Amino acid sequence: MKSLKQLTKSLFKVGLFGFGGGIGMLAILRDECVKKKKFITDDDLGNAVAMGQMLPGPFITNYCEYIGYHLFGLKGAVITTTALLLPSFVLMIILSWFYLTYQSLPGVMQIFKGIGAVMTSIILWASYDMGRVMIKDIKGTIIFTFALILFLVKFDPILTVLICGGLRIALDNIKTASRCLLAVPLLLFDGKKALDLAGVFLKIGAIIFGGGYGAIPFIKNEVCNIRHWLTAREFLDGVALGQTTPGPVAITATFVGFKVMGIPGAIIATVSIFLPSFVMLMLLIKIYRKVHKNKYVISFFGGIKSAVVAILLSTGIFFITLNWFNIPYGIFGVVALLVLLFKRVEPIFLILSGVVFSLIIG
Repeated sequence: MKSLKQLTKSLFKVGLFGFGGGIGMLAILRDECVKKKKFITDDDLGNAVAMGQMLPGPFITNYCEYIGYHLFGLKGAVITTTALLLPSFVLMIILSWFYLTYQSLPGVMQIFKGIGAVMTSIILWASYDMGRVMIKDIKGTIIFTFALILFLVKFDPILTVLICGGLRIALDNIKTASRCLLAVPLLLFDGKKALDLAGVFLKIGAIIFGGGYGAIPFIKNEVCNIRHWLTAREFLDGVALGQTTPGPVAITATFVGFKVMGIPGAIIATVSIFLPSFVMLMLLIKIYRKVHKNKYVISFFGGIKSAVVAILLSTGIFFITLNWFNIPYGIFGVVALLVLLFKRVEPIFLILSGVVFSLIIG
């Protein structure tokens, strides 16, 4: 029997151990909610990714909002998203205070080398495992190959996903396709700076596509160049903190808010950057439920599911260049991948082993 409490615990766990940005979190999310707890199917997750990719804001929160809403309505969407973000929000506040007080983070970066090596293994494993389920015919294989090439040459990911959906429609309906070718929240906080802070991150959350990384240059322009809330050095360090903590990279907003207004500012900035896509997703789900049986909609989402596997694999390949070129960590990462492929080991234990490995290697 599925319960909101169980789902909340699982997404809190994903938020606590989901290193590696949105794609790394997607791999952990699938292991926890599809394979282990069976809250949803791979098809459900594919729909979540399809909708999440179409919306602005950080992708991973969009996916989790969909899952929460799909199973338990609006209440589920709010609670599960909060559970996902809470670990990284709290850790970012702690690290932000430490950094802004002492201007350094001794030893923190070292332990993430092992985590990076393991996350590479987890992403590669997830792409293989998800591909076995989602790619069931030659059409899916064609779209997967096409999407992988586009991702590897760094073509726009949003366009790639949408093109793959359209390509599947065309492949499923070649004759028909050829004929068709012819024919802002209220804040209970007093202060201009609070409103300004909210406005900045609401705007960024509403218009920036491409996930958390896509928002980084826009945040920098707003908080460093226009408002001078942070120096360029402080902002870069804040981004680094966002990448080393679990959770989406857009949690960097928490660092900015904390620097500007302390904990109230951290709350305002975090809520504001995630809120626009949350509202849009609720509307998109309502539309989808009315048209989900349409054959063109089915084909479109089928194409996107092949692209999802390509996203995972292309990211895993990219992570190899980042995390496995150091020989000890590369060997460790390959061993972790073999363990995932041939033994049923929970990825979280491998992440913890990565921390231990980093401390041993030094």
